[in-house]
Amino acid sequence: MAEQRVRDEEPFEQEIALRLGLMPNLFRLAPSAPQTTRQLWQFAKCAYLDAPLPALFKERLAVHLSRLNASSYCLARHFGFLVGLGRPGGDSACRPETVDQALALLSRRPADSARISAAVCRLEAIGELIDIPDPRSDAEDDLFDTAGAVFLQSAVAGRAGLAIRNAFGPVRFELLKAFMAYLRMAHFWADAHPELAIDPDVLALAQSDPRLAAHLGCGEEHPAPPTADRRLNGNGSSAHPLHRLLEIDTVGVLFFNHAEGTLVDANDAFLDMTGYSREEVQSGQLTWQRMTPPEWVDSSASQIEQLQRTGRIGPYEKEYFRKDGERTWMMFAGRDLGDGTLVELAMNIDDHKRTEAALRDSEARFRQFGEASSDVVWIRDAKTMRWEYLSPAFEPIYGVPRTAVIKGDHITPWTDLMLPEDRPRVIEGLERARGGERDSFDFRIIRQTDGAVRWLRIRSFPMVDAAGHVQRIGGITQDITALVSAAEHQKFLLAELQHRVRNMLGVIRSIIRRTGDGSDSVEDFASHLEGRISALSRIQAVVTRDPLAGFDLAELIADELRAGAAREDRQVSLSGPAVRIKPKAAESIGLAMHELATNALKYGALTVPRGFISIAWRLDEHDGRRWLVIDWVETGMSGRVLAFSKHGFGTVLLEQMLPYDVGARVVRRFEPSGLRCEIWLPADDILTR
Repeated sequence: MAEQRVRDEEPFEQEIALRLGLMPNLFRLAPSAPQTTRQLWQFAKCAYLDAPLPALFKERLAVHLSRLNASSYCLARHFGFLVGLGRPGGDSACRPETVDQALALLSRRPADSARISAAVCRLEAIGELIDIPDPRSDAEDDLFDTAGAVFLQSAVAGRAGLAIRNAFGPVRFELLKAFMAYLRMAHFWADAHPELAIDPDVLALAQSDPRLAAHLGCGEEHPAPPTADRRLNGNGSSAHPLHRLLEIDTVGVLFFNHAEGTLVDANDAFLDMTGYSREEVQSGQLTWQRMTPPEWVDSSASQIEQLQRTGRIGPYEKEYFRKDGERTWMMFAGRDLGDGTLVELAMNIDDHKRTEAALRDSEARFRQFGEASSDVVWIRDAKTMRWEYLSPAFEPIYGVPRTAVIKGDHITPWTDLMLPEDRPRVIEGLERARGGERDSFDFRIIRQTDGAVRWLRIRSFPMVDAAGHVQRIGGITQDITALVSAAEHQKFLLAELQHRVRNMLGVIRSIIRRTGDGSDSVEDFASHLEGRISALSRIQAVVTRDPLAGFDLAELIADELRAGAAREDRQVSLSGPAVRIKPKAAESIGLAMHELATNALKYGALTVPRGFISIAWRLDEHDGRRWLVIDWVETGMSGRVLAFSKHGFGTVLLEQMLPYDVGARVVRRFEPSGLRCEIWLPADDILTR
């Protein structure tokens, strides 16, 4: 019988040696129960050797995780593979690392919570899927730190797993989970057999290098490999059954008759996941079809078809029915054992799926908010300062597509859009947020679509992790050009108001003084003063509404004539082009029109039934300058005395104040039919543009 067993094991060991380049002690265990070791080898092929991941990466990760889990045999064996004692990852074409390179990996400082959190944040920030990183790169460090958190089931394992999935994609993530599940099995298997000796090739290498011996814990005092007799118990059965190998709550092992789909065996972990009893499994009534929800049957059937073609299934995800009818998410990977049996590795990923769904919903709501906002919502990585999120409002505000600034260092393409003198303040504001401070600052850009200078305001704030370390910088950027313009306009209005109040007081003093000089009585003084102040008030009412718009000349003249009870068409005609007068000039011209209208009402054309006033204006070129000429012509006064009896305020206004205030030239003539007053005003000085 013993000879027959040896003959049966020869092809099995030959297969292992062919794939690995040698026969590790790990697969020499339990010779009296070879099926157990065969199943372990099947897992090794499925999740380790055949996993489409770079061979050197698999060995480096195996060394890293074995070191974290203090599994001395697995650490030593995978270190041997890594430096060329055997085939790294079972790949004969893979070039192994030097001992010094591998020692650097062994000397890598274990990650603390802060370093793991930082690595998770960096992987979460990656926008497009990346490849498995090169050895000894920063990206490999991040992947190793997050994979270690998942492997050891630390408090951040769920988030770390999602970060790996985000950066490397769901397929590679499932391959990594399957690889780590196999490694857990190997660790349990090795730990359950303390008599397991480190392989001679690795032991010899370690004993030749004290540094390596210290790291691997296998100096000269390490015991010699045990004999076969020492590896068996008294009755020749395995010292540790397979279900002890898988005593973790996230990994199950299932054996199916894949032709019928019947579950023929399962480990305790799977029974705990699903709520089924071992008796129900042994009854042969459980099938994958019965345990699979209807909408997942087709995808599961396609996996069985793949099994028939390739001998493997998965890794793939689907929902599974628990015994109580509730659903749970699970991930499966497996292969055909060659005897009509399918062995599957099952992991409960329900919590991960729920977390992913919650994160997707949260991210969807955030993106909906960002995309609906008219302000720019953005997030940067605090370490690299690279954009992690930039809302669509960036494009209309800056006038460039977002892709134009999400390149290079993610800073220079952005600051190049700003006025050079504003860039230092912007960088200072980001550094403050990076240091944990909130900040608000304004800067100017040149919008690329139209070349317009726009004022923007950033409110930035730090985003910290559970330990209080700044991981990201968030902010909102608002276009405040209209606000800045309004503030400048308000300052202008205030200055203009102060200036106009001073001028107004001066004008009023002059009106009072001149009115008093030309009045014969208190009643006459009051009447003239009221009319002139009213004229000034009417002008101010219009100017105050919109000082920049100016005053329509036709409306200015018509207001003064209507105030004097003159009726247009019957007593007055107005004609001329549409022009608008600046506020300062409007005051002087309005008072002049008021004095002419008052004079016509008291002494001129409006005192006789047939009296008429024709007021026309035109733009004229004279002496190399452009002039606005107002021609005031009164008719119907034949036979009456036309000259003023005294030199009053109106005369002073027309002959002295108007030329002084606005540079006017005034010509007055008393013709037989009535007064004619021609006022020449410098158009470029008094007209709005």
